Order: sequence, then C-alpha cells, then structure tokens
Amino acid sequence: MLVTCISLQGQETVTGSTTVQLQNQSLHDQLAIADSLFHANHIKKATKSYKKLVEQLKATSNTDTIKSVGFKVVLFFVKNTEHYEDALRLLKFLEVKCKEANDIEGMALVHKEYGSIYNKRQQYVQALENFNKSLKYAEQHGDPDITWSTLISRGKLFSYIGYPEQSLQDFKNALSCVKHEGSKYNRQVTYINISTAFPGRYPDSTLYYCRLALVGCEENNTTRNCMIAYNNIAWSYYEKNMPEQALELIKKNIDPDADYMVDEDFDNLYPGFMHTLGAIEADLASHKKAIKYFSMAERAYTKREDIANMIIVKEDLSRVYEKIGNLPKSLALLKEVKSLEDSQLKIKVSKEWAKNEIGNLVQAKEQVISGLEKKNLIIKKQVNKTKWISYVLGVLLIITIVTVVYRGYRSRIRYYQISEKLILTRLSSLRASMNPHFLFNTFSTLQNYILKNDNLKANEYMTELSGLIRNVLNSSDSVHIDLDKELQILRSYVNLQQGRFQGEFEATFEVAEALEQLNPKIPSMIIQPFIENAILHGFSSFKKQGILTVSLTLDGETVRCVVQDNGIGRKASAAIKAKSTKNSHLSIATKNTNERLAILNKAGEEKSSVIINDLLDKEENSLGTEVVITLPIVQNHEE
Repeated sequence: MLVTCISLQGQETVTGSTTVQLQNQSLHDQLAIADSLFHANHIKKATKSYKKLVEQLKATSNTDTIKSVGFKVVLFFVKNTEHYEDALRLLKFLEVKCKEANDIEGMALVHKEYGSIYNKRQQYVQALENFNKSLKYAEQHGDPDITWSTLISRGKLFSYIGYPEQSLQDFKNALSCVKHEGSKYNRQVTYINISTAFPGRYPDSTLYYCRLALVGCEENNTTRNCMIAYNNIAWSYYEKNMPEQALELIKKNIDPDADYMVDEDFDNLYPGFMHTLGAIEADLASHKKAIKYFSMAERAYTKREDIANMIIVKEDLSRVYEKIGNLPKSLALLKEVKSLEDSQLKIKVSKEWAKNEIGNLVQAKEQVISGLEKKNLIIKKQVNKTKWISYVLGVLLIITIVTVVYRGYRSRIRYYQISEKLILTRLSSLRASMNPHFLFNTFSTLQNYILKNDNLKANEYMTELSGLIRNVLNSSDSVHIDLDKELQILRSYVNLQQGRFQGEFEATFEVAEALEQLNPKIPSMIIQPFIENAILHGFSSFKKQGILTVSLTLDGETVRCVVQDNGIGRKASAAIKAKSTKNSHLSIATKNTNERLAILNKAGEEKSSVIINDLLDKEENSLGTEVVITLPIVQNHEE
C-alpha cells in the first residue's frame, strides 16, 4: 500500500506551484516509460530508466511524488533485478524524507522494505529488527494494511529459519487485521500462509485452511492464490496416502498446460506444482510421467538457483530412476545432491546461528523492552500526578543503592570473577563436546550411508546430528539446563556414536520416575564428557560387545548420575593413550568439566562432585569403569 507523506510546511507562489506540477508530471511520465520497458521484457533498458528516475527524485521537493514513485522503484530493484544496494540507497533517501515530514506511516513502509531486502540477503537478524520497527510504526499510526503485510513477511522469516510456532502466531495475528469484506486477496494469502505452518506434520490442518482460502475460487480458479491453495490441498492428499484423490482434484481444477501455468522467474508456483504432480505420479507408479514432472521442476529450481528445492527434487527423481532400474542415472543424481549439500551446508549453518540469535531477541529482548515501555508509561503517569513523591523516592533510592553497593562490593567482585571463569570453561567444554574430530567422523559416517544408497539411515543420521548441534547451541548460553533437555542432548550424542561404530556397543538410559516428573534444573554439559570417555576410551580396543549404562536418580536435593561401562578400564586405556595423541581432547574435556564443578562449588553449589571407580573382579582384572556424578538441583536460579 502506497501512502502519502505529510506535506512539507511553507507557502509556494503560483509560479513555484506550477513548477512542482511540471516536475511531478515529468516524473510520472518517466515512470510510465520505465514500466512499459519492464513489461516489454527490456530489463536492461528498464533498469537504466528506473535509475534515471532516482536521480530526478533527489531533485524533487514534493514528498507525495517522492513517496509514490520511490517505492515503485524500490520494488523493481528488489523483485526483478536483485539490485539490493540500489534499493537500500533509495530507501535511505525515502527514510530521510519521511523523517523530515514526520510521516509515521511512511516510516512503517520504509522499515518493512528494509526487512524484505535483508531477508533476501540472508541477514535474518537485521530483517527481524526492521520488521519489528515497521510493526511499531504501523501500530502507532493505526494502519491495519501495513500491519498485515509486515506480519506476513515476518511470519515467513520465522518459518524459514525454524520457528513454526512464532510463524503461526504472526499469520493468525495478520488474519485479525483483515476485517473488511473487501480484502478477499489478503484473506486468501493469510489462510494459505497459515496452512504452510503445518508442513508434513498436520495435513488435516493444511486442508482446513486451504479450503478457507478457496472462497471465491468457484468464479475464477486461475488466480495465483487459488492455484496455490489447490496445489497445497493436493499435496495434503498425497501426504495422507490418497494419491488418487489428489490427482482427481488437480484434473478438475488445474490445467498444467494452460497459458496461466507458466514458469515465471519470480514465482515458485510453477516448479512447486510440477513437483506435486511428480510425487503423485510416482506414488501411482506412473514413472514416465513422474520423471517428466520432476525434470520440469528441477529445471525451474535450477534456473532460480534454489538449492534447497533442487536437492529435494533430485532425490525424488533419483528414487524414480532406481525403481525403473536405471541405476547409473539414479547414482548420478545422488552425486549431484551430494555436491549441492556441500553448498547448502553454509546456508544451514547460517540459519542455525540466525535462529539462535533471533531466539534470544524474541524471547528476551522484545519481552524486556515491551515490559520496560509499559513500566515507563505507568511511571510517567504517576510522576505527572505526584511529582513530590518521586523526589522522596529518588532520595530513598539513592540511599538504598549506596548502601547496597557498599555492602555488596566485595561479593559482586567475587561473583563476576567466578562468572567470567565459568563462561570460559563452559565454552571450552562446548568446543570439546563438539570437537572437529567428532564432526568429521560423523559426516564420514553420513557420507558412507549416502554412498551405500541407504537414504533412510542417512536422513535419520542427518536429523539426529542437526538436532544435537541445535540443542547444544541453544543451551550453550546457559549455566544450567532442564534435565529433559540435557537427556535429549546425551541421547542424540550416543545415537550418533552408535551409528559411527556400527553397533559395537549398546547403551541404556535409566531415569528414576520421580526425577522425570520433577524435571529439575542442573548444571549443563557436565555428564557428556564422561560418556564420551566411556565410548572412545573404554571401547576403543574392546573385543567384546560394549555395554554403556547411564542411570539417574533423585537423592535429596541432588541428582546422582552413574555412567558405567564394561570396557578395558582406565589402566589399559592409559597405556594405549600414552602411545597415541588422537584422543587428547578427552582428557581436556574432563579437565574442563572438573574445573567447572570447582567453580560451581565456589559459587555456593558445594554439592557438586565426581568420583571415578575401577570395577575389578576377584583376580583384579578390569570389569570396566564407573563414574558417579553428583549434581545440585538449582532452586529459583536466574541465568
């Protein structure tokens, strides 16, 4: 929605007004020329014409014209040429003009476009910050259309980086902005986006919201929104193992060879629909048709350089070739997937870091700022009513602060020293638990599954690894962690090691029922290094089946964890380690853990301890090793 900035103050003479009108007419004429060049597909000439418009805008004094023309040029740069730097420079100019005119509505639009550009450039934190600013300005101005548009954009950002709950909340909030009946388009878009918040897991929910989006499609089912809704419904039928119904729906409502079904560079409807058709035909064993549609989708995604969807389509196409016995073609596609996954890894890491950073912003910064703003409003009202009370409270507050500072000076210095040391050792422990050797061996195991064409195990292994990395990164900021989250990290780590060692050891987790119900907070990342020691030291040269047992029980105000293995024992392990330096990081991890426990004890949690016992038979032969870890339960602890 394009809105008008507040007019600049001042009187113009008749001659000045006429000059401004001529300038405005010239700009709109130039815009019409640029638009016609774009629609004629003369992109280079159109780009040159739009850039000329930008120079003319800078010499224009009329804010209305600057605004109406400027945002159209921004949209062209972003959507059709990806000239993001040109768009950012123009937005900065528009921002200055809107600030000068005190145009709140214009500022909301400026920050929305900032967010869209940063999102496209994979600068997700900056994108979120600008979407938040846009919503703040839109709320201040009371504009439901800008609020709706920004919520949809922010919801897509949350969905892409892996926050489905927040994404769904934004889409539902956007729906509340669509109040008047004339906003059929906005309502359809909102329902479609809500339906995409349930991918794979809730096909019935996807069906429900897509059917709501079909209102009005009875008259014309060839609009983009109707096509997307029909495609999503067909995909939901496919996920519910109803391929016949999915194909019948498509035949009744969509013609894949029609003029309106064309491959547009900026639109993912065409390749998405081709992929849906390919999946349905593959499920119905129509392999030639499946290959045809998958190939069309593959070409379209390749044209867009959409690596994530290229991987999905190539894997599906590989499975079809495998079913018809064309193994060379299937293997060639898997090799292409492997190459693409190497490129995709950087994107995944970027998304994970962005998710972690944005998670902190969403869960902490926004809540804190919102709470402080509300408190400030309350305080201002109270101050306006009773100023003399504030003076008294101010004096009392100063006296209280001076007293507290004086009494607590030494204890705070001690606390900060311990906290700093704890942070350093915690980061060291994090590096030890996710060390490069472990990641290298894990990816080697994953590569082995892929080369063996064991897609199921490869997928399970990749899911387990990504989950472990995400959980470790999410908990790395905290000194303490919920027991169930700690167990989730430990189980993921053990599962990955079992996959790596091809079942050479068995692992059992025994958690007392009372402990599971309590789910207390305990010091984080203490147990994992000892499990790693048991696996890599205890079973490294073990000829028998390894057995690892991790048991946790509630003992008063502490959690008692016992890590026991039937491995070669510490004495034999030390002899082997003396000849090799490959596993030196394990001793470093144990040292870091012991140092963290010592720091926790200094900070007042004296119940932390680690006892290592050698298990021996009557002839003093090793039966394995037992590590008894005592961890305090944290009561009302604030990170």
